Amino acid sequence: MRHILVIAIVSAGYAAVAAPILNESPAAENEWGYRPDSQTLNINPPGFVWRPCKDAADYRLQVARDKRFREIAYEAQDVPWSAHCPAQPFAPGRHYWRYAARGKDGEWSEWSKARAFDIAKDAAACPQPTRGELAERMPKEHPRLFFRPEDVPRFRELAEGALAKNWEQLLAAAGALLTSPPDLSEPPKYPPEVSRINTPGQWRKIWWGNHDRSMAAGEAAATLAFAYRIGGDEKYGKAARDLLMGMAAWDPQGATEYEYNDEAAMPILYLASRAYTWAYPLLSEADRAAIVEMMRIRGAQAFKHLQRGQHLWKPYNSHSNRAWHFLGELAIAFYDTIPEAPAWLDYAMTIFYTVYPAWGGDDGGWHEGAAYWNSYTSRFMYWVYVVRAAFGIDVFERPFYERIGDYALYIAPPGSKTGGFGDLALSTTSNSLAPLVAVLAQGAGNPHWKWYADACGHAFGGGYLDFIYAANAPDLSGKPPSDMPASACFHDAGIAALNTSLLDARDNIALHFKSSPFGRQSHGYNSNNAFLLHMGGERVFISSGTRDLHGSKHHTQWMWETFADNAILVDGKGQIKHSPKAQGRIVAFETSPTVDIVVGEAGRSYENLDRWTRRIVFLKPHAILIHDMLDAPNPATFQWRLHAIAPFAVEGQNVRCETKTGTVDVQFLQPAALTLTQSDQFDIPPGDWVKMNWKEWHLTADATDRVRHREFLVLMTLNDAPVTASAKPGKPATLDLSTPGGEVHADFRADRFTVNAPGFRKTINRDSAVKIGFYVLSSGRRGPCGRNGQENQSPFG
Repeated sequence: MRHILVIAIVSAGYAAVAAPILNESPAAENEWGYRPDSQTLNINPPGFVWRPCKDAADYRLQVARDKRFREIAYEAQDVPWSAHCPAQPFAPGRHYWRYAARGKDGEWSEWSKARAFDIAKDAAACPQPTRGELAERMPKEHPRLFFRPEDVPRFRELAEGALAKNWEQLLAAAGALLTSPPDLSEPPKYPPEVSRINTPGQWRKIWWGNHDRSMAAGEAAATLAFAYRIGGDEKYGKAARDLLMGMAAWDPQGATEYEYNDEAAMPILYLASRAYTWAYPLLSEADRAAIVEMMRIRGAQAFKHLQRGQHLWKPYNSHSNRAWHFLGELAIAFYDTIPEAPAWLDYAMTIFYTVYPAWGGDDGGWHEGAAYWNSYTSRFMYWVYVVRAAFGIDVFERPFYERIGDYALYIAPPGSKTGGFGDLALSTTSNSLAPLVAVLAQGAGNPHWKWYADACGHAFGGGYLDFIYAANAPDLSGKPPSDMPASACFHDAGIAALNTSLLDARDNIALHFKSSPFGRQSHGYNSNNAFLLHMGGERVFISSGTRDLHGSKHHTQWMWETFADNAILVDGKGQIKHSPKAQGRIVAFETSPTVDIVVGEAGRSYENLDRWTRRIVFLKPHAILIHDMLDAPNPATFQWRLHAIAPFAVEGQNVRCETKTGTVDVQFLQPAALTLTQSDQFDIPPGDWVKMNWKEWHLTADATDRVRHREFLVLMTLNDAPVTASAKPGKPATLDLSTPGGEVHADFRADRFTVNAPGFRKTINRDSAVKIGFYVLSSGRRGPCGRNGQENQSPFG
C-alpha cells in the first residue's frame, strides 16, 4: 500500500510538469484555421494563427526558408496569444513556420507540423509594431486619441478658418448639451417578468433604452470635451467632467455590465476614453482615480469576454468585432494608469494584424451585407484614425483597404434605395453609405470613392468626428467610375453584383447573387445561390421579411429559412439554417459590357443534396437566364422560390410581375408541368411593433415528380424587351434567344456550359471553374481573388 502511495505521488508530480500537447486537428467551419497554410500572400509579413493550447502559458514561433528549419529567418518567444504578426517583413518567396507551447511550469511541447507559405514580390509591407515601439510612439501626455498634443494648434486654426462652419455647428451642439444634459440616472435592469422570449417588446425597450442612455451620456461627454480641448472654453470641459463622473457612478456590475448588455457597455469603453483624454487637464486627481477604476473594471469585462470566446481563433462573433478596437482605444487612453492596458493594447493590435477583417478577403467584400459593412466599418474608422495619430500606422496600406470602398460602389450605386443581402440591408441606401465612403476615399486617396460620396450629396457636418475627418482630408477630386466594369464579384465573401450602370441607380438594373464560403452565419444568413433583382434603384425580387428584433420568431423562423429567399427547397426543406456549415462558393464569374455570368455551387449547404449548381447569364439590359442543376442522394421533389414586392400574374408556366420601376416576365422553360402557387402571407409575421407598410408576394414553382436529378431553366425578360426563346430539353439542354442585341445560343451540360452572343463567347468547365479569376482594383492594382490572398488562375480562355 505504501509502495502504491509513492507511485501515486510521483505520478501526480509528473503530471503537474508534463509538457503541453498540441491539438492540430483541422479547423471547424466557425474557426479561423491555421494561417498561413500553402498560400501566396499579398501582405508581408503574414499574421500567424494557430489553435490555442489550453495548457499553454505562452508560445514560441519560428519561420525558416527550409522545411527542416536549419536556418531560422525569424523567431518570436514569450508570445502571449495564439497568434502573432512579426515586426519585420520577410524576403519574397517560400517560407515555413511552426509553433510550440510552453506550460505553466516551463515545459515545452513538441514543435507543430511545418506549414508553408509564399510572399509575393509586390506584397504590401505591414509589420506589427512591438509593444516597445508602440509605447515609444504614443504621446506621453494627453490627448492621445485621434490627435496628439502637437495637433491642437492646427485644429484650432482650422476651427477659425477652413472649418469654421463645422466648428460653429459643433459649438451649437455643445451649447445645447449645457442647457439640456443627458439622463445620468442608473440604467434599469430587467424586471423578473420581462424576457427576450416571452415579452420581446418590453425587453427590447429596456435593452435598447440602456444602449441609448450610454450612447447619449458618452457622446455628450466626448462632444463637450472636444469643444473644450480645441476651443479652450472650460465650461465645456467641466460639463464633460460632470458627465464622466455620472457614468463612473453607475454600477459596472449592473445593467451596463458587458455580459448583461454589451450594447450598453460598449459605448462607455470608447466614448468615456475620448472624453477622459480630451478633458484631462480639468480632471482632479480624485476624478481621474474614479474614472480609471470604472474603466479598469469595464475593460477587464470586455477583455474577458473576448478571451473566453477565443476571438483570435474564432473571430466571427459580430459584436466582438467592435469590442476589440473599443478596448484598444481604452488601452491607449489609460496606458499608463491601468496596469493591464499594455496587454490589452497588444491583444487588440494582434487581432487587427492577424484576424481582421473576419468577413472578407483582399477583394474588399463583406459577408454580413451592406448594412453591417456600413455599421462596422464606420466604427472601425475610429481605430484607423486613432492608430494613425498615436502610432503613425496607415491602415490603408493593407490590401483589403485598397478595395473596401468598391463594395458600396457595386452593391448600391448612387441613388440606390436598398442594399442587397444581409440583415437590415432593406433600409440601407447609397446616401446612408456615403458618409463612410467619403472617409474611405480620403484615407485611400481613391477618386472613384470620392465621386461616389459627392454624387450622394455627402458633406462633413458638425460632429467632432466629422471635424476630425475633415481636418485630415487630402486635396482629392472625384472621378466617375466610367473606366471600371459595371459588375464585380467579391469571391472571398461570396457576393456578386451584376449592374448595367454604376453612375445612377435610376438607370441601373442590378442582379445580386450570393454563395458564401462563410456559410449562413451571423448577419449574412441569406441562402446560398440566392439572387435579388433591383430595377431603378428599388427592390423587385427580394429576400422576404423585415427584421423586427434580432432573434425574434419572424427573424429566426422566416428570414433565416431558405423559403424566404429566391432559392430552391428539396422536399420542402431548405439549407442548414444560420450556420457556417451551410457553405457555398462562387466558382466562376465573367463580366463584359453586354453579358455577365456568375456560377455558384451550394450543394454543401443542404443536408439532403449532393449538388446545386446555379448558372446565371445576364444579357444586359434585356434578359436574365437561370439554369439550375441539382443532384440528391435519394429521389426528391424540388421547389423553386421567388419573392417580390408586387403580385405575380400567373398563366400556365409563365409569370408576370409589374412594379413602379420595371416589369419582369418569367418563363419556366424546364421542367414541364410545374405547379405554380403564390401567397401574400408570412407563416410567422413580424412583431406588432413593426410598421410594415408594404406587402410581399411569395411564388413557388413545384416540381412534384420525385427524382434524384432535377434541372430548372428559367428566362426573365425585363421591361417588355422583345425577347423570344426556343428551348430544347435534353442532355444537354439548349436555348436559342432572339434579343435586341442579337441572337444568343446557350447549352448546359453537367460538366460545362457555353454562351455564344454577339461579341461574347465563353465556355465554363466545372472542373476549372473552381479556380477563381483575377480582379482589378479601382486603384489600378491587380490582385488575386482567392480566399486568404491565395493566387489562382482564371478559368476563362
